[in-house]
Amino acid sequence: MKPITHTIIEYQSFGVDEIAQAWIKQDKLINKSQTPSDEKNKQEKSITAKAQKFFTALEEFAKGKNNGVFLKYHGKTKLKAQNYVGIIQTKHGTLEILPKCFRGDFLRSKTLTDEEKTNLKKNKKTNKENLKKFFAFENFENQFDFENQLDSETPKIQDFSLFDTPKHSAQSFLLFCLKSLKNSPFKSSKLSSLSTTYTPLLEIFMQMFCQELLEVCKRGIRHDYVAIEDNRTYLKGKLLFGGQIRHNLVHKERFYTSSDEYIADIAPNRLIKSTLKLISTLSTSHSTHTLINQSLELFEEIPSSSNIDADFLICTNSRHFSYYDNILKWCELFLQNKSFTAFGGESEAYALLFPMEKLFESYVAHMFKRSNANQRIHTQSSSQYLLHTEDSKLFQLKPDLLFELEGRTIIADTKWKPLKNTEDKKHAIAQGDLYQLFTYAHYHKAFEVWLIYPKLYAQENEDQEIDAMIQSLKKWSENDPHYHHPCAFGDDFKHKIKLKVFFAPLAFH
Repeated sequence: MKPITHTIIEYQSFGVDEIAQAWIKQDKLINKSQTPSDEKNKQEKSITAKAQKFFTALEEFAKGKNNGVFLKYHGKTKLKAQNYVGIIQTKHGTLEILPKCFRGDFLRSKTLTDEEKTNLKKNKKTNKENLKKFFAFENFENQFDFENQLDSETPKIQDFSLFDTPKHSAQSFLLFCLKSLKNSPFKSSKLSSLSTTYTPLLEIFMQMFCQELLEVCKRGIRHDYVAIEDNRTYLKGKLLFGGQIRHNLVHKERFYTSSDEYIADIAPNRLIKSTLKLISTLSTSHSTHTLINQSLELFEEIPSSSNIDADFLICTNSRHFSYYDNILKWCELFLQNKSFTAFGGESEAYALLFPMEKLFESYVAHMFKRSNANQRIHTQSSSQYLLHTEDSKLFQLKPDLLFELEGRTIIADTKWKPLKNTEDKKHAIAQGDLYQLFTYAHYHKAFEVWLIYPKLYAQENEDQEIDAMIQSLKKWSENDPHYHHPCAFGDDFKHKIKLKVFFAPLAFH
């Protein structure tokens, strides 16, 4: 059996039994009714042995230096994912960690009927339009004003839910977040042209890289003039006297020279070749291998990089061929990114992981900017400091979002965690988060602070709990300013700061 994928969500624990059961369920031969019971038992034992090797490889990864932020032990026989999402691949299988986009247990994928698929396409188009409308400030601020929205076409917070199986919805949201990241190779990738349904994440990443590379090749593989030193039988270029003396003291008929050659063997192409070689060892998909092989044919005469760091430094200093910029970001992601970690041991594993807090922050900022094109929205604004000394500024203040609306300055902080309808009525909002927000508001002279949490998909039996929490948060927003600072901007002026808590619906398309 070839290496296959085991899918979990953030903070989910798993052991050998869970992996084996999931893989057995995926195996079509075992699930055929005509398969003899003895053969089924034999195949199940083989899969369980494979699951044990896979889990052992993940244990080795978890023990690696600084890898505890990705995977931790949960008891003696299980591992538990943390707040990083992405993939960890070993030679025995791939662990895919998806965002927790829903409340309650993780629902496994199901096969959709033709009618469900048709309705899904219609819902996705409507959902895209409603999502953009919802993040417009006038709608976002009134998301709990249900009475005024009753006869309106304005999208409501309860309108947004999963539009596919939970697994594919979570995967789609993750890819949407990645495309919103600044200075990332995902930003300009043509994701819509890929068939991502039920495709493992790593295969999607590699297919995106290959498609980007093919677009680059259509515009022409980059060539450049490179100084080539060679001991020739004829005079070409500049004679190097030092080399001539070293190599040709006896051979008077030769010339040790340096000449500029217009060739494709340059740093950017060597890095691309190295990336292709790497992902060819990681892919388990026939369609991905086809794309990789097509690209390798185009780079057949170009060698792999012998010094990746040095070649990246050369690329940094080069200002030519701007259409190579995005493909080199992909190369950096695969070859150099700190999240893409190789470690030693009996098994070798590769990880491509992203902190979900940062992804959610990027997603919310992207949606606000897309829906409010004429408003001033700053991300990670860092012009203020807590401490000023004669020669330096210390303790930088960097709120997630700073909105400068008509006569209002608003500080917003995103939190990727579910709120709860708890007895103490704080709904699991951390006191430290409020301290931080009000500090930002004081220094930026803001009169309003927002805490923005994800609106997770809820099953029907959870609607009542969420409604109760929304009503409580609605009362928070309607109250007078919560915090009065008597000496914020002068002795005669009180700085009144109002706290509001909102939900951000997720993009499941």
